[in-house]
Amino acid sequence: MTGRAPGLLGLGLLAVLLVGCTAVPEADPTPTARAVSSDEAQLLAIARFTNYDRGTRPFSTELAVSGVDTRVVGWVDYDSAVGYASVTGSFGAEALLWTDAAVGAIPRDPEADGYPALPIPAADDPGWQIQELDPTVSAFHALLAAISALGQDRPDNPLLLQQSGALWLRDDEVDGTPVTVFAAPPSDAPLETGSSDVATSDSPLRIWVAADGLMLRAEFHLDDGWVGVDFPDAEAPSLALPGAGG
Repeated sequence: MTGRAPGLLGLGLLAVLLVGCTAVPEADPTPTARAVSSDEAQLLAIARFTNYDRGTRPFSTELAVSGVDTRVVGWVDYDSAVGYASVTGSFGAEALLWTDAAVGAIPRDPEADGYPALPIPAADDPGWQIQELDPTVSAFHALLAAISALGQDRPDNPLLLQQSGALWLRDDEVDGTPVTVFAAPPSDAPLETGSSDVATSDSPLRIWVAADGLMLRAEFHLDDGWVGVDFPDAEAPSLALPGAGG
């Protein structure tokens, strides 16, 4: 059940984000946003490949799910295309396991650091509730699919990123690490001949990328607002779909 979305926004990610978008994103307050340079396009082009090359990335995010404040902390393994996270809020804690095709939830408290307990429960554990991962049903499903789409087994095409409207937004820092903040192209299609203007509000994805190509933060526009996801630069376990219990 693995899969990769070609292009920075390609078949999966652009569709995922636009499905979850019910309003045009507000314009980025940065007045100096501009088209990426060749060097910046090269950096942006390796961001998803760097995730894949790392194998597994830890992540954390907070969002409202059906009006309930929800915290999600876990890992996404870009090599095996499996995500595993702890979901907490004003409800019983759950562990969440997903691929690009399905998502399962099981009652389970997180570890003290907020990450889900390992090992992943066996596939035949009766506590699992499994459904199709469908980005059209909720912003939460769209977010899971979008996080999974941030890894690819080859770099993106830097020239295409320039031609399709990738933007430099600003220089920034994440936990003391200098980063470049980009707005991804609105689509994979090159801009019309003679057109060079892309508004920051045209992109449903912004990413914070360190000098070595490591993605440290992403923002997705879902429903009527932005959802931020942090990707700490830390070790993480390899993940795989669980087998049946012994």
